[in-house]
Amino acid sequence: MRSLIKGLISISITACLVTGCAMQTEAKKVENMMQYVTDIEAIKVPDDVKIIGLGEATHGNSEFQVLKQEVFEAVLEHNGCKIFAIEGDFGGCQKVNDYILTGEGTAKEAVEAIGFEIYRTQEMENLVQWMHNYNQGVTDDEKIKFYGFDMQRYDYSKEGLLSYLGQIDEKLAKSYEEKLADLNNATVYTQAKEKIEYALSELNTLMMEMSENRAIYIKETSEKEYTLALQYAQCLKENATLQLGKANYSQTRDTYMTQKVKWILEYEEDEKLFITGHNGHITKSKSGLSYTTMGSRLFDEFGDAYYAIGTDFYQSTFRANNSKGEAKHFTLKNNNTLIEQFMDLPHNMYFLDFEKAKTHPELKAILEHSQSMANIGSEFNEWQKLLKMSYTLILVPDTSYDGMIMVKEATPTHIEK
Repeated sequence: MRSLIKGLISISITACLVTGCAMQTEAKKVENMMQYVTDIEAIKVPDDVKIIGLGEATHGNSEFQVLKQEVFEAVLEHNGCKIFAIEGDFGGCQKVNDYILTGEGTAKEAVEAIGFEIYRTQEMENLVQWMHNYNQGVTDDEKIKFYGFDMQRYDYSKEGLLSYLGQIDEKLAKSYEEKLADLNNATVYTQAKEKIEYALSELNTLMMEMSENRAIYIKETSEKEYTLALQYAQCLKENATLQLGKANYSQTRDTYMTQKVKWILEYEEDEKLFITGHNGHITKSKSGLSYTTMGSRLFDEFGDAYYAIGTDFYQSTFRANNSKGEAKHFTLKNNNTLIEQFMDLPHNMYFLDFEKAKTHPELKAILEHSQSMANIGSEFNEWQKLLKMSYTLILVPDTSYDGMIMVKEATPTHIEK
């Protein structure tokens, strides 16, 4: 282990010599910084924006999960955005949608259905409960809806698909229950490739049959139900394709997530859409990562109608699993010339809209300069604290986001037992 760390440090030093590690020149503090920042509840995006993206610098900080609610509340109030989508399982998030619309189940059960341990928190439970309570007091046209744009789980998408098929033909549903049995959450990462290939072949056959008999299926149910069922099948197909390992996982997954976001927008008939996930999926930047992000794909297609908000921190104690799967708390500091501008402000977090900020020459220069920004996923190890390049990305804020939320001190999420 020591030799590994020494080797990584050596690589890091070499990289610094070559690239300068995007070293920050000491920036002069911008005077009257409070004129350029706003509180979270005041966030309003331009009226022509269709998709609002909120990133998170880690998956394990309370503040970043609370921001999902606070930013969504702001764009709900100021922009009329009622559709919420998260980097969570598409099928599982339909359970959340059912709960906030009908009250079926509990907020805790709904959160567990999202599919990932990072969301089994008190913060997410509070978010879902708030949505449920909000929907009880508004008309059907004003209700919030909840979606997931990830596809790395099987069970709930399969359940939704089979339930729909059962409305058409119970024998057909029973047949595909058997044919798709090997696509399940319990063996999602360990299933034999030949079993995945068999199920994938059967899925392709089913989807072809559904497409050919579209009119019949819609007559028996409805166009909305049919379209949703076909998307359940598509999610199963996508996850099976990912698990076969024949394509670059990150590249393929972000492609699928982009398609899912576009599907949600179309399914909701071009309503404004709020999406939230890791910074590495939300960013518009094409640099610093080994794959083309969902955010950059959305920006290429929608242009300024996609508004991306990134997040960063000065100090964070966050929750993550190590390589052994053990949940741990880690503490890091990250600093750059942009973060420095927030350190003397009275509150813990603020939002900075870049268009407004760029009216100040010094802020404009900072936003157009490379910054070392936090980038931490669901797994982290102690040795990574030794190498800044292992938990940051070198990005130019102005080409990566349209605005940023800076958190001076971030604390761990509260895990539900």
